[in-house]
Amino acid sequence: MKAPKPEATGDGSLTLHHPDYGQTYHSRHGAVTESRHVFLEQGGVGERLRAGAPTRVLEVGFGLGLNFLLGADLALAHDTVFDYAGLECALLPRRRLAELDYGRWLAHHGLQQALLAALPEQPPATGCIRMRHGTVHLELLLGDATARPWQGRFHAVWLDAFSPDANPELWTEPFLAALADALLPGGCLSTYSARGAVRRALQAAGLRVEKRPGPPGKREMLRAWRD
Repeated sequence: MKAPKPEATGDGSLTLHHPDYGQTYHSRHGAVTESRHVFLEQGGVGERLRAGAPTRVLEVGFGLGLNFLLGADLALAHDTVFDYAGLECALLPRRRLAELDYGRWLAHHGLQQALLAALPEQPPATGCIRMRHGTVHLELLLGDATARPWQGRFHAVWLDAFSPDANPELWTEPFLAALADALLPGGCLSTYSARGAVRRALQAAGLRVEKRPGPPGKREMLRAWRD
């Protein structure tokens, strides 16, 4: 099957359509805009990095690498340590990620090249990929996220899997409870989803959940805090 071509979104940044899940990796209303809004700003990571606070992030769904790149770029701008652990079950070939040209949205233009250099052209199904670039440390865990391969606890969890309809195993009550347990006190889980079942599962896991305004094209999103 022919690989889908990158699609322009509302803010000019590109995304891809996933043929198996029948969804795009990011909002068609603006991939970069959605990423910054949901994960950097509503999730509190942007505030921490601008304040110079070392920050550990766990992301469910590395996808096209956009969320990581935007967070890493902000960390470099403020000379702040950014420890990132990403979970991905089907990493795309390096050339596919290069086609998206996310480097033009970054202040540190060498960041995308550093990421691409760390990635294999034909990624394995399982394993771990590591990268260090200035104050940025990446650990990309390939394989089944429900096996909970991460270690330690985090200031933020970015839940950016495909929707509960398309990717239900990453939205179950046990898995969301495991993500809640991965948060440090005061840590925040953010996700583009505002579905009631997700909200109730996060509340059952002991988090304080609130609806927040969503990015363009989406009325609401969720963020959940560990007190």
